[in-house]
Amino acid sequence: MRPSQRAAEVLAHPRWPWVAAVLGVLLASTALGSGLVLDDHLHRFVVQEHLAGGGSGAWWDLYVAAEGDEALTRARMNHGFAPWWTAPDLRVRFFRPLSAATHYLDYVLWPDVPALMHAHSLAWYAALVLAVGAVMRRWLGPCWVAGLATLVFAVDDAHGTPVGWIAQRNALIGATLVVCTLWVHDRARRDDWRPGVWLGPALWGLALLAGEASVAGLGYLLAHALLLEPGDEPWRRRTARGLGALWPYLLVMLLWRVLYDALGYGAEGSGVYLDPVREPGVFWAALPERAVALLLAQLGGPPAETWSEESVLGGMRWWWWVALSGLGLVLAFGLRRDRGLGVCLLGGLLALVPATTAVPGDRLLLLVGVGGSAIVAGVVAVAAGAGAASSGEPRWSRGFAVLLSIPLVGWHLGRAAWLLPGRVASLDERIERPQREAVRSLPDDPALTTQELVIVNSPPTFVSSTLWLWRWGSEHALPRRLRVLGSTFGPVVVQRPDAHTLVLQPVGGYLSDPFTTIARGRGRPLAVGNAVALDGWRVGIAGVAQGRPTVVRIAFDEPLDDPLFRWVTWRGGRFEPFVLPPIGGVVAIPGS
Repeated sequence: MRPSQRAAEVLAHPRWPWVAAVLGVLLASTALGSGLVLDDHLHRFVVQEHLAGGGSGAWWDLYVAAEGDEALTRARMNHGFAPWWTAPDLRVRFFRPLSAATHYLDYVLWPDVPALMHAHSLAWYAALVLAVGAVMRRWLGPCWVAGLATLVFAVDDAHGTPVGWIAQRNALIGATLVVCTLWVHDRARRDDWRPGVWLGPALWGLALLAGEASVAGLGYLLAHALLLEPGDEPWRRRTARGLGALWPYLLVMLLWRVLYDALGYGAEGSGVYLDPVREPGVFWAALPERAVALLLAQLGGPPAETWSEESVLGGMRWWWWVALSGLGLVLAFGLRRDRGLGVCLLGGLLALVPATTAVPGDRLLLLVGVGGSAIVAGVVAVAAGAGAASSGEPRWSRGFAVLLSIPLVGWHLGRAAWLLPGRVASLDERIERPQREAVRSLPDDPALTTQELVIVNSPPTFVSSTLWLWRWGSEHALPRRLRVLGSTFGPVVVQRPDAHTLVLQPVGGYLSDPFTTIARGRGRPLAVGNAVALDGWRVGIAGVAQGRPTVVRIAFDEPLDDPLFRWVTWRGGRFEPFVLPPIGGVVAIPGS
């Protein structure tokens, strides 16, 4: 038997998904050496408060950054928990009770052992890979193409963040339940499995209670109705019957959304999280650029996080257009003969829409990757001249598939498997450590407790929240109040026209980075003349370019030289004391 035949038999084996799941977990097991990262600290605080009989709000409110309460938001701005540019009606509040319950389980069973919390997440990842393997075998057939698609999904390095970050477990749980829903629905429709009629919508409801990203499953359900509904009658009749079978899922989603809105959940006013129901105009305006960033990242382009720094549509290189066009031509012929592959392609594209509700990031590609992994396997099948997708292919199409399959396999198997352990293990280094080191460089002497800490310029990070989170209840000093005047990586020119006032001119403007737009998005633009009056100081917008404040005038009630204030700014990778310019003087803070 030739090696290729042997490999095909291995990939087609019914137990192959178990092998892929074990491989994926082994590659991601570097998470076991990681600790808690950012949001994990907040979750621990909230969970332990509730378990101790205290805490405020609902026990499941672990995923809440802002409640949409203007009075509460203003109080946070006055104290320094939120920056002055926060939208008054800011709402970042997510309803994920099922995922929250798994974190309570962690803190009941192993409260001081993060390694076991990571093991819990790895178990969900194994379940997700097994579910994907089962669905691929139903949609693509019990063949090596389905096995290859499962393997590509299992080793995808884009899954590093949801697998390695405990707080992101909600994405794993939701995706697992969605894929199980797809398996149940397919069996109910094509095998006439009666329990699937009610089990599918029930799993769908649980998926929605795990996380909002589960809405992406609707794209695969629609694709299934359009392409895989069984029957010998014309396509239009089969499609109508398939769409009609989706009403229980739509009813479940409608009831979920009604409850979701009634309880005050959702996103509003933020530039990071967009809610299609609360802010449809802002969402649809951002969708094209975010969708292209995610699509390119899924196919092997730059990580979605890097594309968010510039215009995606204008930044695409010519060779990407060629590659996408070639991929489309190859698949156009294959889809006519392999309806399962068509479901994967169409469902994956539709899954991009709900994924764009957050600023682009590879962590959003779990459900998009279900279809994306099958597309990689489908192109390889065309190149190998195997499967339904390859029968009757034009010679040029197969040749183009060969050219595409080489980089696709190299990227999604070789490179991805190499990168996945590092992306999981580096979460602490990439996310936690920079935040912690920034907070450590802030003043920490007893005098700070009677002063107001004024940060003239901060890097676009979560310093405001992490300062309180990490120093609360410890021996480290907290300021009486925190004031962040601006946040940017670019240079800032600081003028002092009088004893009480500073004028800040950030090069490129403020609100240019996702970390700062989490508090105010494009749906709440600032204009010249806008003012924010807080306790002891007033912020006025004196210049705006492309919706970003470029000149900000900040007036304090007390003289700037008053010992009440402790002045610092970000310079050289840490916070350092800031020396105020003399009245009428100017000082430039370099970019970092």
